[in-house]
Amino acid sequence: MNKLPLHKRGLEWLTSHALWELGKHLFGALSAGVVSYGISRIAHAALGTTLNIFLVLIGVMGIGLWVFGLVRRPTASSKVAEAKWDVFIFSPGVAVRLTPSTGSVMIHLHFLSTQPTELIFLYVSLRNNKGASLDCENSEPIPVGAMEFTSKMVQKTFPPQELATFEKGEMVNLDGYLKFRDGNSIRQVRIEMTTIPSM
Repeated sequence: MNKLPLHKRGLEWLTSHALWELGKHLFGALSAGVVSYGISRIAHAALGTTLNIFLVLIGVMGIGLWVFGLVRRPTASSKVAEAKWDVFIFSPGVAVRLTPSTGSVMIHLHFLSTQPTELIFLYVSLRNNKGASLDCENSEPIPVGAMEFTSKMVQKTFPPQELATFEKGEMVNLDGYLKFRDGNSIRQVRIEMTTIPSM
């Protein structure tokens, strides 16, 4: 049997060993690359899935809030209407007329509404600085036009002795409120006025 020379056998061994080592390193590098690529794919997939889940949850929460009316934007017409509705109370003439001999009290008020509405109730308390108080009210409804001067008169008779403390020329306070109805809603407007009654 012919044997290869020693130097050829050494060269053959070195060649096969080097190829083996090179193959191992290439395989390791390739495996590491595959693992790295796989991990990066998993990370991107996890981030993408997380982002998608987050967006879906935000969308569901938004729809829920809208359905339950928590984020419902009021319409421009309702905001403008609410902003424009105001009532001004005044008396261009004699607001209070007292007739002590008969116990008659007459209160005459004027008001102006910026929206069409309906006056459904009026309550006024007439007070002087001696502590006397006369309460008048009226629940007869009257329609009120927008930007139209409307007057309301309340007349009531008291026992003459209740008017005895009211003197001619003295200041009296009118305190009370008006109630207006607009559709299903009711708005209350305060009355605060100082005047000298006619006697």
